[in-house]
Amino acid sequence: MVSMSSRMVEIADFPSVNLGNTRSLYVYLPPSYHENTEKHYAVLYMHDGQHVFSADERGGSWDMHVTADRLVSEGRMQEIIIVGIATVPHQRLNEYFHDNPRMHEVFDPPFAGERYELFIIEEVMPYINQNFRTLRGPQHTAMMGSSAGGIVTYNIGFRRPDVFGSIAVMSPYFVKAHFDAQGELKEHPFYERYGTHPDLKLWLDMGGAEGVFMEKYAREEAERLIQDGFVPGEDLMLFLDPGAAHSQSDWAGRAQAPLLYFFGDIGEPASIRLHGDGVVGVNGPVKQLNPVITYDSGFVQTLMNGTYHVEEPELLTLQPDGTMRPRSSGSTRVTLQMGSLSADKEITIVEQLPELVKITIQVKVPPSTPASSTIYAGFEIPYCGDDIYRGSAMVPHGLSFTFKVSRGFGLHEKIGDPEVKRRSFTASSEMELFYEVEDWDT
Repeated sequence: MVSMSSRMVEIADFPSVNLGNTRSLYVYLPPSYHENTEKHYAVLYMHDGQHVFSADERGGSWDMHVTADRLVSEGRMQEIIIVGIATVPHQRLNEYFHDNPRMHEVFDPPFAGERYELFIIEEVMPYINQNFRTLRGPQHTAMMGSSAGGIVTYNIGFRRPDVFGSIAVMSPYFVKAHFDAQGELKEHPFYERYGTHPDLKLWLDMGGAEGVFMEKYAREEAERLIQDGFVPGEDLMLFLDPGAAHSQSDWAGRAQAPLLYFFGDIGEPASIRLHGDGVVGVNGPVKQLNPVITYDSGFVQTLMNGTYHVEEPELLTLQPDGTMRPRSSGSTRVTLQMGSLSADKEITIVEQLPELVKITIQVKVPPSTPASSTIYAGFEIPYCGDDIYRGSAMVPHGLSFTFKVSRGFGLHEKIGDPEVKRRSFTASSEMELFYEVEDWDT
């Protein structure tokens, strides 16, 4: 069934032979599509299609139609077609995970990523090409996804660069990181690296407040991609988004950057700012600065290598990648110079910082909450009885969390105070946090 409103088309109950199920496809058509009937358009395919243009009970909207319309109207991006591929209930991780030996160490099979890949290439794309005026070839075809949608985008991009010439891997689920019953952090990388350098434009990002979806996972992968031959600022863009959480609203907020990178003009650097922890220990965890360049188009990226000047080098040195090497206690100012642009930041060096910080969280839930519910408040919190959940974890120093308390996957708390949109904390020192859930979103 096809229904149309404005320039949005829904193809409901789209069948798949490869997967043996059906789902909706949501298609955005650019402003000139029905006026200029001779024109053909590049195509962006997106996972979690039910959230690409609208919200549902499981999450908010990326509002990609709004972002695309704005960039086109500003003359910053060419018109494109966007195809949102909806998930099938209870099949999301199954379809988004390609099989590899490391997967079996972390998750239970089956893994249908290869069949989902064929579904897109052999079933969705031929339908879109037949029914809409598309430009063909990898230079006109891109893919975008976040979280588990990020890892399936990564896999399909490296497996089929003959089909997809640009991929946006946003907040990718590369590592299963969780705190065990004793509060110790366990990290299990499960994605497969390809070690190749195909003809591919790659956008890679992570938010600075995604909790156990840590910035270091994206940064480390970017460094490996450089070893494979990718060139930062050319066919590789990394963005570590300061303060951003693992949510649709945060992905929506930065989606314009990969759109400009793939289909528009990123413009010229307009400003640079140094983000990152302003306190580092002579003894303690390694800290790294995050220099963010903002362009006159609104495009953003993290500078992976720069030239730093330290006023008191006897206290601190900096590597080109922003890694700080403290030598002695004190305070100094560091400056990054990039052409005519510069940024500085005051850094305090202390003798000792802990590697881990104990964070204790207590959550009071409504009496109607089933006692069997799994509650997350940055990490999983065990049930103690009488509507109280309480638990502790040893969290890496400086790790930030921004979230809503959730019950299971996708059911979040309803916050009555309009001034409080989300909870947040940074593991800078030992702390106890108390949250009360007024009600659950339905």
